[in-house]
Amino acid sequence: MTATPSRPLTGRRVLVTRAAGQAAPLSQELRQLGAAVVEIPAIAIQLVASPGELRAAARSLRGHRPPRWLAVTSSNAVESLRALSLPEDLAGIRVAAVGEATARALRDIGANVELVAPGTGAGALADQLIGAGAGSGAVWLPQGEAARIELGERLAQAGADVVVTVCYRTVPVAGLRRLLIPAFAEHVDAVTLLSPSAVEAVIAAVGPGALCGLSVVCVGRTTAAALRRHGLTPVVATRGDAEGVAAAVAGALRW
Repeated sequence: MTATPSRPLTGRRVLVTRAAGQAAPLSQELRQLGAAVVEIPAIAIQLVASPGELRAAARSLRGHRPPRWLAVTSSNAVESLRALSLPEDLAGIRVAAVGEATARALRDIGANVELVAPGTGAGALADQLIGAGAGSGAVWLPQGEAARIELGERLAQAGADVVVTVCYRTVPVAGLRRLLIPAFAEHVDAVTLLSPSAVEAVIAAVGPGALCGLSVVCVGRTTAAALRRHGLTPVVATRGDAEGVAAAVAGALRW
């Protein structure tokens, strides 16, 4: 089949490395653009905060001075928050998110999202929260074990009481090399790596040389920096949702 303007990825194979259960939206967007999609999760998500810890953190936040914000930077953190009874456990707490995808995930579990920062960077969320007066109140950050501290530092410098809960960690999928080698042997045109942990897992499994000559599509400055440290030149999507990443793949593979 020949690529067309509506299906620019016809004849192209794209490797999607999102964690199991998270790949479907991106894979669907890529298939609608004509791509043959290979799904191989590079990382697994392990929830480490108990429901009791999360409810205690929410109660603690309600004890701080208002305004009280819950700020969520990834859909992985949203999975942990499913342990809460929403919206009851967030009574009196305003909710902010980075990116529309995280905002949708929060709404799906019953959270009323008031503020959505564009893109994928925590810096944009810090700017908007500070602009909304969070510096005079408190902010709860449920984060991954390896999350950058930039957001919490910016908020604390602005005067906010910052409460951090480590709620998940990412680990490489067992046997990842065994899964990836056949995919690369059969040829792929592009690979999507959407977090620094996914970058490190894939590089550890097959080495940076396996990605040379491919379009490596990522989101965010941190993930791009991780790729550059391994000598790779990433294509950085301007939006972190599935549609934005798929558009970046299509742009990178334009015939």
